[in-house]
Amino acid sequence: MSANPLIIPILEILKSSTSKIGEYDLICKLEEQGMEYPVTGDSYNVSVFKKHFMTMNALYHLQQDLFGEGYYLSISALDINIRPLTQSSSISTLIDDAEQKVRDYYLNWQHFENTTEAEVKALLDQFWNQYYAVDKQLDALTVLGLNENAHWHEIKSSYRRLAADHHPDKGGDSALFIEVREAYEILKCCKYNN
Repeated sequence: MSANPLIIPILEILKSSTSKIGEYDLICKLEEQGMEYPVTGDSYNVSVFKKHFMTMNALYHLQQDLFGEGYYLSISALDINIRPLTQSSSISTLIDDAEQKVRDYYLNWQHFENTTEAEVKALLDQFWNQYYAVDKQLDALTVLGLNENAHWHEIKSSYRRLAADHHPDKGGDSALFIEVREAYEILKCCKYNN
């Protein structure tokens, strides 16, 4: 695809929006305006992925363009907004390495054109695994005797110590061992191990 047809309609929606707008609301507004996504013939999951991809691609192109005009387009699933840049703002202070990887992904049309049903399923599985893991991470930290500011090396250390203490082969409680192992796996799925 040469140019994303969503760029101008998205900019118009964002400029006229008086309240927070998320990605889902943005897609709904585009569809209300008669915008059609080129996703015919795809499975439901691939169609949803392509709508999401096109929307994010347009947003990241806008972010790049608006930055050159003195504005920053903040992009998150639940809050997309344009705000003026401050004198000390630079793209590197606003966008960290993780967000840069996301930007690079959505600015590459090969992902739109070549992502298969199996890859979409894998992305969805990864999302839901992380979603459930984040939901449970505070409980997992408590099981390991740590607070929410714990670093990955502290998590590994606490896990190793508790796993050794509760290992059934060493006379420990198997239920506690399983709970400790589950807590470790939950935290491993989260960003703690990056």
